Parts: sequence; structure tokens; C-alpha cells
Amino acid sequence: MKIYYIIWIVCFGCSPLFSQITITNNDMPAAGDNIHVSYAAGVGAVNHTLAGPNYLWDFSTLIPNLQRDLHYLTPTALPFNFLSTVSFLNPSPDSLPVIGNIPSNFTDYFKNGSSGFRRNGLSFDYGPLTSFSIPVIFTSSDYVFRFPLNYGDLDTSDGAYAINFPPLPYIGQTIHRESNVDGWGTLITPFGTFNTLRVVSYVSTIDTIALDSLTGFSIPRPLEIQYKWMAAGMKIPVLEIDAQLLANNEVISNVIYQDSMRITLPQVGLNEVIQSVSKLGVYPNPATQTCFVNYHSSNRASVSIMLLDLAGREVKNFGTESTLPGTHTKELDLNGIAVGTYLIKATSGTDSIFQLVMIN
Repeated sequence: MKIYYIIWIVCFGCSPLFSQITITNNDMPAAGDNIHVSYAAGVGAVNHTLAGPNYLWDFSTLIPNLQRDLHYLTPTALPFNFLSTVSFLNPSPDSLPVIGNIPSNFTDYFKNGSSGFRRNGLSFDYGPLTSFSIPVIFTSSDYVFRFPLNYGDLDTSDGAYAINFPPLPYIGQTIHRESNVDGWGTLITPFGTFNTLRVVSYVSTIDTIALDSLTGFSIPRPLEIQYKWMAAGMKIPVLEIDAQLLANNEVISNVIYQDSMRITLPQVGLNEVIQSVSKLGVYPNPATQTCFVNYHSSNRASVSIMLLDLAGREVKNFGTESTLPGTHTKELDLNGIAVGTYLIKATSGTDSIFQLVMIN
């Protein structure tokens, strides 16, 4: 009897610290939530693709280079105040093809419910056409998660939208998402230790462009792979690693994790309002050989544009131009820039504003 008792004590001591969890709609962001995240340049020696039951992911050596506050708001504009539960001003949205001037103030809209968390719309500003935001209602929602979310769950989602706003061409997009909850266990980041579910999603996006009823074509984007570690009550992934499949190689584009504020790092706010220069946008994003930036100047000013890596080091200086009050557009030559995620910085005097850009 004593032998069995000792064995039970030893086995109990070997049991995992955490047990398997379930994620529901109560664990998603709500209007009014402000979440602080850090961006890291890479994952180091950790193989982020591995997963399984009762798994240990140790990302404690992640080095943050940049921080951002994520603000979730109540949708106020029609029709999203009826269709959605939360809105999010996206700092690095999907690009929209064939639009000359760069749309700005991209906002994504989400519906959170007992069956899932889904993106069901977007809006953006396009000065040449209208002074108000253009709303785009998805014809079918992009389900980011289906609830309840448990280990072993498989899911497929097909989202779609179309923009028909003359004189713009018809622009459509389909988003095919295949998700797999392929692991559960303990995640360690510089912020702490968490009991998590790991969700991997493969996202295939196709842009459709039509100039008239007879002329049109489709542009498939590179396959996007999203690795997300979800913990109860944490609103968004505790850690998210985004990658693209380029020439059959997985190239990491973003490493983002929840964190506390670190005053030694650059702080980038989503709703930052700069006196001299503001509303910085990038198109297309992701970009290849060239991209365009637009920004608003509130007065006569000299504005310089440069490209930084995520450590804040200058990669390329695109020069300085004198501007009048209003919105301005500038083409940037990205030839010779290595694949990766960067910051575009617009500076006027002591005022600066930043925007993330991914270069393929």
C-alpha cells in the first residue's frame, strides 16, 4: 500500500501545470478594450511550427523592437452599428488593387457571438470621391474563430466582399480560411506564462478586378499562414506569428505578443494625431518593388520620409519635400530592400508618424 502511495505522489508531481482549455466568445475583444502589444524581429531558435497536446512553447527570449496600443471601439457609422459589435482601426490593412490615391483610415468590423468571431465589413476614406468613409459589407463573413474552440477542431471559412463605387473599377476579394487547433499547452513569452490553445490558419486571398462587365481578371495573393496562441480572457492572441509562403518557403512577416509597456521602445499609437503630419497610409501593403505613401500636412511644412527596420535603424532615406496644407502622395522605390517587415516614418520638425509595411 505504501508503494502505491509513493507512485501516486511521483506521478502527481509529473502532471502538467495546466489542463486543456476551451475558448469562447467571452474571450474575445469588446468595445473599449485597449491592449498593449510588442513586435519582435524574429522567433530565434524556436521552431514555431511544432505543436501537439500538452506542449511547451518557450518564446521567453523574444526581443521586442516596437510597441503599439490596440484600441477596439464601438461601431457608430451605418450600417455597422447594427451589423457589428466592435471596430478596429487597422494599422497595416490589406491593400486594395487599382486605386490610384491611397485610401486611408482603414477600419475592420467584427461580429462576436456564441457561434464565432467573424470579420463582416470594412471602411476606408478615399478623398477623390467623397468626404465620408466608404462602407463595404461582406457578402459572406471571414470567420476568424468558431466557438467553442477546442483542441482538434477543424474549420473552413469563405469570406467575400465587392466594391462597386464609380468611377472606381469593380473590386472584389475572396478569403478562404482553413483553421486547425493543432495544439494545447504552456506558452512562455517575456510577458508571462499562459495556458493556451494553438490555432494555425491557412488563408488564401484572391483579388478580382473588372473594368466593365466583359473585362476582368483575378490576382491570387501569396498563401498566408497565421499561428495564434489563445488564452482564456486575453481578448486577442497572447502570441501571433504571421508568415507567407514565397517560392515554397515560409517567410515570417510579423511576430506580435501581448506585453507591458517598455519605455525604452518606440511607441506607435493607432489613433496618433500629429500636429504637422498625420494620416500616414501605405499602398500596396504588402509591397514589392515600389509602394506609395500618402499623408496629411496641416500646414506649410518640410516632410521627410524614410524606411526603418523594427529596431528603429534607418534602411533608406527617401528625401525631404516642401508641402502645402492638404493630402500628399509620394512613390517610394523599394528595389534592393530585403524581404521583411519595416516602418515607414514621416517627419516634420519634431513631429513623426509611423506605419508598418511588409516587403515581399
